[in-house]
Amino acid sequence: MRERVPLVSVVVPNYQHERYLRQRLTSIADQTFQDVEVLLLDDASTDGSLALLKEFATGRPGWSVHPNAENSGSPFAQWNKAASLAHGRYLWIAESDDYADPLLLERLVAVMESDPNLVIAYGQSMLVDSEDQAMHSFDVHYRYVYGTEAQRWVEGYRNDGLHEIRHFMLLHNVVPNASGALIRLEPFRAVGGADPNWRLNGDWMTYIKLLEQGGIAFVPEVLNYFRVHSETARQKANEGGDVYLELLALVDYIAANHQPDQARLRRAYRNVAAWWTHSLYRQDWSSARRSANLRVNRVLFARFVRLHPLVLLHIPYEGLVRVAVSTLAALGLKEPLRRVLHQFFPNHFMPRAT
Repeated sequence: MRERVPLVSVVVPNYQHERYLRQRLTSIADQTFQDVEVLLLDDASTDGSLALLKEFATGRPGWSVHPNAENSGSPFAQWNKAASLAHGRYLWIAESDDYADPLLLERLVAVMESDPNLVIAYGQSMLVDSEDQAMHSFDVHYRYVYGTEAQRWVEGYRNDGLHEIRHFMLLHNVVPNASGALIRLEPFRAVGGADPNWRLNGDWMTYIKLLEQGGIAFVPEVLNYFRVHSETARQKANEGGDVYLELLALVDYIAANHQPDQARLRRAYRNVAAWWTHSLYRQDWSSARRSANLRVNRVLFARFVRLHPLVLLHIPYEGLVRVAVSTLAALGLKEPLRRVLHQFFPNHFMPRAT
């Protein structure tokens, strides 16, 4: 007799997250929707992760462990491995340091099942710190990037994928965390999966490729808890300028293939330029990284000067802001002032640094 195929393939691509792993796995086991298989991947962790994964999978039908003997060097290589192992109609990439509301799968599966044209459905994410303290929902970021257009994330929406690319993905990755999304597996495979050569923004490019195949839906309910801590891939990737080459490649791709509004395209390039100037003071300028960072930042500087000449003013401005912020932090005033400014200017100041 043919084995029954699960509707959802849940994938946990783990690397060095023993500290958070039990909470993540418990949040999967506690899902109200249970027509799943759970694929536990480990990318050659050196902590106790693999032992914990094996312990948790023991006695749970449909749970299996798939370790790598050597580190793949890319989270997106693990996404592709997951897709090769998966049997379900949908893929939930449940990052190992995040956790979920028990209703996440129930809510997102219902949306996907209601419309076969959808390739992505995702819910609201709540940012939490390393101690599980809530910081703020990602709605704050939507308001910061999109202004009055951010109302769509309050009400929920469905949209044609090509419109989503031209109008919203151009400016920011609207799906902030893979853990909060459900992906239709067949289109993911059809677009070739994720590019393992990308360091940080491979998820964003993958979503763009998926949205060329179908639509997207958002559920305005906090279903995902997105961990922000010092050991994330984002923190490590921001030690250099390479990620801004990726961001430029993203905008260039949309400009070449989707003909966005020119004013919106200029805004997208300005956004990347501003993010880059801010990053210059957070990059790793130690002797080990200095030569490589100088090379990539020279390339970025030459491109941004052509795209957005005012970037020359942004660089010293960001330096002054950095000095001011460091001074406020030393005096213990940074976070209290941020909270006050957020009350008066919610679209411009986050309630907590992220």
